[in-house]
Amino acid sequence: MATAAPWLKNLSRAFKAHRLGRSGWFLQLHRDRLRLLSAELPPRPGDPPDQAPTQRALSLATPPGPATSTAALSEACAVFDAVMAGTWRWPDPNATPAAGDESHLLPQHLEQLSEQLRSQLVGERIAPRTWDRTWAPYLRRLVATAGAQRWASDSALLDVYLRNWPANSRARQMAYDRARRLWKEAAWPWPDELAQLRGNGKAAADPAGVRAFTDLEIERLRERIQASPHLLGGDLLAWDCLAVFGLRPQELIGLQLKAGPDGVPVAVVTRSKISSKGATRPRRVPAVPPAGWPADCHGLLERWRAHELPGWSQKAASPGEHMTQQLRRLHMPDDLSSYGLRHAFALRLGLDLGLHVREAAELMGHSPAVHLATYGRRLDGPGLLSKVGALVTARAGD
Repeated sequence: MATAAPWLKNLSRAFKAHRLGRSGWFLQLHRDRLRLLSAELPPRPGDPPDQAPTQRALSLATPPGPATSTAALSEACAVFDAVMAGTWRWPDPNATPAAGDESHLLPQHLEQLSEQLRSQLVGERIAPRTWDRTWAPYLRRLVATAGAQRWASDSALLDVYLRNWPANSRARQMAYDRARRLWKEAAWPWPDELAQLRGNGKAAADPAGVRAFTDLEIERLRERIQASPHLLGGDLLAWDCLAVFGLRPQELIGLQLKAGPDGVPVAVVTRSKISSKGATRPRRVPAVPPAGWPADCHGLLERWRAHELPGWSQKAASPGEHMTQQLRRLHMPDDLSSYGLRHAFALRLGLDLGLHVREAAELMGHSPAVHLATYGRRLDGPGLLSKVGALVTARAGD
């Protein structure tokens, strides 16, 4: 008997975990199709009603292979969940299609639309990696949900699809926006009753605002990097660049450091961030170190010339993920990420230096609107409390 491919073994294990160990369900590679087998699949239309339970096979719409195993898992899980809920039915090729369109809710048509949307966005408005990370997973889940049964309407399909994510979560909002963009691409009317399912991600936001490194945590991080036998001077240099220039981790790629007119290190950021709102432009950022640091930022320019940045920081495959993994190995708090140093830099500009929002946004490489949306809660809080306190004191003296 031939040994199952590693990707199929991993897929079967993940499917078993989703079922919480419920037995009697199998994934099988049959010729060029991936099949789901179980005696719990309901009888096919036309089967004798008194037929004894027997194992039935359903060919999945997702093609087999390691590259599509995530989509296959989503499709298999959606079928299992629907069978357990008693809502799954065998696709009926002779059924009257919804909205008078014979294929508009079938998974293969949604896949074609997704590819059409990809060609419209990638390279023009977003980078390929952005599509792979923040678009493709949601659209694959939509295709898998569409293949779970014959849907009576767009609203019925989308309602089940959106409820895969918690209410008022950022993931739910992204799923809603991705599906709505796909419907726009196809010029289909969007069901108005779904608006309430998108929710408000701010309702689930941390009331304290962004999680930034404190100055004490930055010092603790530097000490642990220097004490680690696995990290080198270049690793500490990369972390220090994020701390004193407020960079995105991706902006370490192609970064240049120079001495400013007063000897303060200046970063020349050339890496461009591409989003739906356009691309960022190159910028120069003077060092704004945490309180208590020397003016030369612990000899930053000398260390730059001696070490340069490590090789992993110059790879386009996400230096931020690599740095967050380093944080976990250094046993820093679990709620800190590499972006926490960028958040600390933004708060330093506003609270310590008192820069205007427009000026701080310019140094950080985004718009004033983004700056306010991200940091406004933390920046306005102290000033608002002081203002209210002064007004109350003045009123009491009248």
